[in-house]
Amino acid sequence: MKKTVVYLSSCALDGSGKPDPFFLQELPWLLAHFDRVILCSYYGVAEIKEPRPEHVTVRQPAFGKLRAKLRAPFSLEFWREVLHLRRDGLLTPTNLIKLLLFTMRGYALRNWTLSMLRKGEQTTVYAFWMSYEGFAAALCKRRHPSFRAIARGHAFDIDVERNCLNPYLMKRFMCETLDGLYPISFDAQARLAACVSLPLNKVHVLGMGSMGAEATERFPAPQYTDGVFRIVSCAAVIEIKQIPLLIDALAMWQGGRVRWTHIGGGADERAVRAYAAEKLGALHQIEFEITGTVARERVQRIYTAQPFDVFINTSRSEGVPVSIMEAMRAGLPVIAPAIGGIPELVDDAIGRVFKPEGGAQAVLDALSQIATLPSADAETMRAASQARWNARCRSDRLLETLFSEAGKGTDTP
Repeated sequence: MKKTVVYLSSCALDGSGKPDPFFLQELPWLLAHFDRVILCSYYGVAEIKEPRPEHVTVRQPAFGKLRAKLRAPFSLEFWREVLHLRRDGLLTPTNLIKLLLFTMRGYALRNWTLSMLRKGEQTTVYAFWMSYEGFAAALCKRRHPSFRAIARGHAFDIDVERNCLNPYLMKRFMCETLDGLYPISFDAQARLAACVSLPLNKVHVLGMGSMGAEATERFPAPQYTDGVFRIVSCAAVIEIKQIPLLIDALAMWQGGRVRWTHIGGGADERAVRAYAAEKLGALHQIEFEITGTVARERVQRIYTAQPFDVFINTSRSEGVPVSIMEAMRAGLPVIAPAIGGIPELVDDAIGRVFKPEGGAQAVLDALSQIATLPSADAETMRAASQARWNARCRSDRLLETLFSEAGKGTDTP
């Protein structure tokens, strides 16, 4: 019997059809383990046959959106959440419109998904987000109980602080209907539990992971060769990533020569470059480079071509960043804030976590602790970081767990 997986994610493609790195990370494994891989996104639906497509052409099956618009205002799930909003004193015109649009999108994705399936297939519906993708997966499951339907939970899709409407966006329906709920960290599980009462038999904490086979080679810590402490960071240059916080810490640095490389670009890139030049340009012991936007594959090549002493993240808000995992795969110690699911992955054995309220001084202290490690301790930490990636962050192994029960489904009706 042929096996089909439907990958529901509205972030899987951009408006031009370019695939998202997270989709491309999981796609080769999905193609190797399922006979058909169907992508359903905000822009439409397509069957995917190549492991690294540069462009995906989607279509919107006839009447899928129209049927969703006609069905959503009269659906039981919609009115259940309307009453939920009213009971909590949050039934405003704006919230009502947001809920209706959410419901329409979920039904549209359901309609597009079902139009692509064939009789006699064993079907798994996999929602990457517990947003309207998870709602669509639950609608598919209700329509065809033989399907296996699962959803991941990350941050914006489950966190009340990031989106105050999350408790009213079909979370109860998803929990009641889906076969498995997979928050990416215990922190994410706690945030989901703040939205809805969780069926614990369905909840399984499972990280995202990053690409690559088992890592065995790594550079030795370079500072012990030439006395230059090499720092690398990797993030979009946008406000939430707080790159200026790292610049402020480096401006106070008194520990000798430093070479800082930031991988990434973004909306705030010009302002951050100017700020770095202002704060660091006159400091002869500090060199820095901001690469600008680079492809995901190039990030991996940078780590295999250049040695670094430490990776640092200074973001204000995170789930469990894949950028940290990619650095761990290269055998780098990690410095990161104690937010989100980061403390579940990073500890003193592989780096340092700092308290966000400590600001630039906390970042500086963590950098100083790594920079002053004896050579043998630094190598032990590098080995531990890579070993933890091999044990806990390999995407292929995590996908094996996520889909371990995929064979429970029966024929597509």
